[in-house]
Amino acid sequence: MHRAWLLPCTVVPRDPGAARAGILRSDDGGWLQPGLGRGYAAQDPGDRRSVPRNAQAPPETEEETVKAETNPPSARHSTDQSQAWPRSIAVIGAAGLIGSGVVYQLALAGIGTTIHLVDVKENVARAHAIDISEAQILAGVRAPRLDVVDPAAADSWEEVDLVIVAASAPEVPGGDRRDFLAANLRLLRLLAPTIEKLSGHNGVVLLLSNPVDVLAECLHRITDISPDRILGYSINDSVRFQAAIAKELGVEPHRVSAQVLGEHGKGQVPCFSAVTVDGAPVTLTASQQENIRQDIDGWFHRWSALEPGRSSGWTTPLGVVRMITMMARGETFPAAVWTAGARGLDEAFIALPVTMSAGKAKVADWQGSPEEQAALVTAAASVREAAALNLSQEISHEPGRPGQPTQ
Repeated sequence: MHRAWLLPCTVVPRDPGAARAGILRSDDGGWLQPGLGRGYAAQDPGDRRSVPRNAQAPPETEEETVKAETNPPSARHSTDQSQAWPRSIAVIGAAGLIGSGVVYQLALAGIGTTIHLVDVKENVARAHAIDISEAQILAGVRAPRLDVVDPAAADSWEEVDLVIVAASAPEVPGGDRRDFLAANLRLLRLLAPTIEKLSGHNGVVLLLSNPVDVLAECLHRITDISPDRILGYSINDSVRFQAAIAKELGVEPHRVSAQVLGEHGKGQVPCFSAVTVDGAPVTLTASQQENIRQDIDGWFHRWSALEPGRSSGWTTPLGVVRMITMMARGETFPAAVWTAGARGLDEAFIALPVTMSAGKAKVADWQGSPEEQAALVTAAASVREAAALNLSQEISHEPGRPGQPTQ
């Protein structure tokens, strides 16, 4: 009987340049290495300096291939991240699908010195911490350290650089994301003291729960957290737009660069005016645009029809890690952000191009069509109205308990 063996090998893309295309391409021409995030590369196993990831391009010579095999990227992450942001991260809802996935991706990307896992299901969070820590050993990653936080010891919690809120009520199959806004708003009220305690005066808060724009607006209104330190995750909308364009044009998705702004869900604004393929602008016909709109508008219905009993537990965690690394590098990315009256928009949280500077979010320069601008105005007004309406229906804010249900 013949026996097959798995041997170490290195796969080198024939066209390394192709891998650099897509919406998450960095401003400096670097590219986002799949599964590892973006923004920090070490020159040796004991060094963690901020070096452009494009210095880590796939090996092209036999000598470089051998070097890559003996010193894989995972082994080049350092335990010395005292100069890197974020150093400390708290993931609220860490026992759930999205929360544990975020911890896993952060841990294998070597981001931060400590990740605090926060969840009322402390036993499940501890099990995830054990499993992920062992995965770090397998991957040769020495940092960050995983710390399971005792929800009953809130008074002893220290402030962190980044708070990721992954706790959520179950989504309603086949419904609008706003159908469960009331449930998630009640949960957010319970979590508000925890979020404020962990974020302190300078920490950034990243919301993953839907409807993310409205919840970000509500968090701003029910806490003293500065709105420029609150962000909502929205990259998945752009990824789905990118995939729909690729299908319509018959090209590979990684060749397409495109983004969705506005409100997550039915109020999304696909920016057809800025679509490129291989870096070249592409003009889509009205028929093509309609096909693409139907594709992305129907995504949630198609997903719900499968009755998977889960949300996007693979895409979102990886997108979060890439978003964090772009934040650390001061690069531009789409996210739900406080408009601060930019571009004639109502003060509200909607997805716009964002850059981070000194821990504060700022709307980046962006030029869209008049139709897209009008749609953004509508989206901002819609988010503001939804937040005001739902908050008015809620009872006065009462101090909640630390921790939360999981996704």
